[in-house]
Amino acid sequence: MTAPPHRLPHPDTPESRARWLHDIGGLSVEEIGWRLGLPPERVQALLDQRPSEAVPPPGAAEGARLIRRLARRLRDRFGLGTVCIALMPRDQTDPLPMIAAAAARHLMRVLQARSAPGIVGVSHGRTIAAMVAQLPEMRVGNLRFVSLLGELTCAHAAYPHVVMSQIAQRLGAQAFPFPSPLYATTPEEAADLLRQPMLRRAAEMALQAEVWVVGIGRGAPENQLHQFGMIGAEDLAEIVGLGAACEILGRFFDEEGRELQTALAARTLAPAAPDFRRRRVIGLAGGTDKVVALHAALAGHLLQDLVTDSRTAVALLDEEEQAEFAALLW
Repeated sequence: MTAPPHRLPHPDTPESRARWLHDIGGLSVEEIGWRLGLPPERVQALLDQRPSEAVPPPGAAEGARLIRRLARRLRDRFGLGTVCIALMPRDQTDPLPMIAAAAARHLMRVLQARSAPGIVGVSHGRTIAAMVAQLPEMRVGNLRFVSLLGELTCAHAAYPHVVMSQIAQRLGAQAFPFPSPLYATTPEEAADLLRQPMLRRAAEMALQAEVWVVGIGRGAPENQLHQFGMIGAEDLAEIVGLGAACEILGRFFDEEGRELQTALAARTLAPAAPDFRRRRVIGLAGGTDKVVALHAALAGHLLQDLVTDSRTAVALLDEEEQAEFAALLW
């Protein structure tokens, strides 16, 4: 684990790390213990120390209050259930590590709640894989994880079934892959594939899942699916022509969050757009290049929960609100 991104007198001490994770990261005593490799009793003792013994980061309390205000603003603006925002330091440019840590905490809270899901669907992507790396090793009930879409790329860490299996190993759960390509050659081939017992079982389980955890991709041609060669030139031209703004589970949506009715959509081996509204969908994304995609997903009410970073969260507001929060946070 890297040091907290603040200029502390002793940034590498357990005291300063525990205080930062508690005050800024919002982690519980148990979660801090997982991150620092300490028993909960030791973590609590560190947090109980007098300020002279454990110096909190400057502005920690005010920063936490601003993040809560920002989260409330996004919840009200987009009708979201939960918004988790990772505070981005001034000198950090890559939001992925912060978002991954916040997403891991949020997922653990969901899994440990009284109304915890029995089945969780998982998508693909760098942010999802990074979130998995932040999960603790523990057993959480009788969980089942299922991949929500066919294989994505030849990049090992991006395979949905690999990511989902890693989650299952960490949490002592069952794992069900979706062993197929993301896009079939024809609609008829897609229908034939879904008749196969293993794929049919995975597809049915994906629709039974009470919670989905998904990454959010940009519209073509910037999308990774195109960059990895999963989308051909003809399909790409159609998607671009129809104004794709974001991609979730291999499906493309316009700026209002409406799925584009393309030839590719009929060949996609992943749940359809109407299925997004029947469960709790947790969306993970951040960075200035994802703002347009996030706006589209939020406009279409495709997400119930959002995990992002503070800079991206501010960019999702209108200009007046952006100026208000930017002046306070940076």
